[in-house]
Amino acid sequence: MTERKDIYDSLKLKLEAVGFQFEKEQKPHLQNRKENELKFIHPQLIKKLEEDGYKVNAKKYYIKPLSDELDSEIGFVTGKSSPFYTTSIFSKPNSTDSFDKTLAWTNRDGDSALDTLIISIKDYLNTPTNFSGKNTNSFLFAWNPNKWEWTDLNESIDHLENVGYVERRWSCGNSKSIKKGDRVFLIKLSEEPRGIMGSGFAKSSYYVAPHWDGTKGKTSNYIDIEFDILINPIKNVLFDKSLLDNVDPQNLQQWFPQQSGISIKAEVIDALESNWFDFITENKYIRNSFVSNDVLTDIKETFREGKSKDIIQTRYERNPEARKRCLTHYGYSCKVCSFNFENHFGEVGKGFIHVHHINQISEIGREYEIDPIKDLIPVCPNCHSMIHSKRPAFTIDEINEIRKNYL
Repeated sequence: MTERKDIYDSLKLKLEAVGFQFEKEQKPHLQNRKENELKFIHPQLIKKLEEDGYKVNAKKYYIKPLSDELDSEIGFVTGKSSPFYTTSIFSKPNSTDSFDKTLAWTNRDGDSALDTLIISIKDYLNTPTNFSGKNTNSFLFAWNPNKWEWTDLNESIDHLENVGYVERRWSCGNSKSIKKGDRVFLIKLSEEPRGIMGSGFAKSSYYVAPHWDGTKGKTSNYIDIEFDILINPIKNVLFDKSLLDNVDPQNLQQWFPQQSGISIKAEVIDALESNWFDFITENKYIRNSFVSNDVLTDIKETFREGKSKDIIQTRYERNPEARKRCLTHYGYSCKVCSFNFENHFGEVGKGFIHVHHINQISEIGREYEIDPIKDLIPVCPNCHSMIHSKRPAFTIDEINEIRKNYL
């Protein structure tokens, strides 16, 4: 039994090393097992999972015997609904708790699945929230002027133009699956002109609040949207049905829905992003800037400082289509230090990289059209932080010269 106690103590230390907090030792619930289990919590992990849009009901974690046998495997389990089981972020379990058939992680000869899980938890905690764009979806929201008059639309567009973003609460109908970081498009309904008039990202998962029509006691589901593009349909051209037909020639998607918050089919989203990017570029809406999942640590500071040109630059770096075109050309290795996340972390690191704007727009002092290949470049988060450690930022040549002195 001393040897088994050593296993429990060793696993306890490994979990605590990645932030798990030991609560207590207890008898397994409703189980006739000879050994106690160790119970843990991890508030930081729960917070990050929820910020990334995962629903977390299971908030307790256990190191326990996996059967009633004296020499049973000792493994790690949590609630069956946990994202540990439902996402590809964490390593796969290799055993089962015989009590309720819950999948479990254990260390065996030649199969250290539990140690691998602990490593994947550590890597996940070190990954910026919603950075990679994984586990995000796209949704179509609707505005019908006949049902609700957007009286401050011009003010919203002015705010976006001057500050670099605008945030609005918007009804999401019956949809409860939208999570923070999901991509959002806004379409105008009713009379012509009809078409997509905005894009952005969900700033929250759904929540309930009083209904937008003011009926007492009536509620509606909402999310907060941070718009990166808003178009005034009275003054400017919308992304209309003819353009939507090019995106979706097989009519797979309902583009003019009766309610907000419907899912955009995966089969059409790439075409939509690409055509939308070309549309806003050709119509000079590009100056209104962009936003996406690649949250940089200093972006809120930039907002507070009100430096709209810096925001335009940072947001352009993170536009999905601009980012895609840059990385299709250059690949996913840092152009300063050559670090590639997939090579070091496998599937967890696939697609993980920052995209940096080579020229400081604030220094150029005028509007110009940005080329995703000429003006954007992939860099790892460490190098990106160093590049922006002064204002104006270091150039790529300058940061490489600094690195040479310490290699």
